[in-house]
Amino acid sequence: MQRVPLPDLRGTTPGAIEVHRVDLALDREPAEALMQLDAAERVQAGRFARCEDRVRFATTRAAVRGLLARRLGCAPTQVRFAYNRHGKPHVADLPDLPFNVTHAGAHALIAIGDGTCIEALGIDIELCQRTGDAMSILDVAFTACEQARIRAAADPLAALYRHWSAKEAALKAVGVGVAEHLHALTVDPEHHQNIVVSSRLAGWTSLQAMALAMPGGYVAALAWRLKEHSCKTS
Repeated sequence: MQRVPLPDLRGTTPGAIEVHRVDLALDREPAEALMQLDAAERVQAGRFARCEDRVRFATTRAAVRGLLARRLGCAPTQVRFAYNRHGKPHVADLPDLPFNVTHAGAHALIAIGDGTCIEALGIDIELCQRTGDAMSILDVAFTACEQARIRAAADPLAALYRHWSAKEAALKAVGVGVAEHLHALTVDPEHHQNIVVSSRLAGWTSLQAMALAMPGGYVAALAWRLKEHSCKTS
């Protein structure tokens, strides 16, 4: 597991958000990771038919447990999770420790925030595949201005993946079902590292987002919302 370097985030103290990348060995059963999970998680891991899916689930969940346990001062197996009505996890009885996870291909990302200033976090990674007809989701997944920007890009498929990772990270930060709210906000990731997020919905207008540096063939984005009275810098 390695730390993903982040710039100082505007409006927060340094280190308010940490992002960690886990590189996954998809061809080896995750026996060690499974030992760090609870009984229900081990059952869930066993439901995956493919080894690579078991690895993604078990290794990522074990890594999350380890990182949260360091913050909480307990063993990884003692971390208890609860879920909102859309399935977004949080630490049970401890809402002020925001975190979010994502995985694709051979990599997983884990974001953990300082709960004194970070209200919500979302993160997403995508494996950019050139097979299939990814462009067919344009009308379903993107607003009119996003569609126009993607079609006008020098590499429309690469632009689609950048937009998708930004949009999913933002919606995960809000904590809602991604599929039902794809047109509720608009993202513009074509500003180098910074991503512009806009929405007319109350409570969704204060999201910030950025692109993350990833290995070749992957794109990723991080989104967050500050608390009104937070660890803002002077």
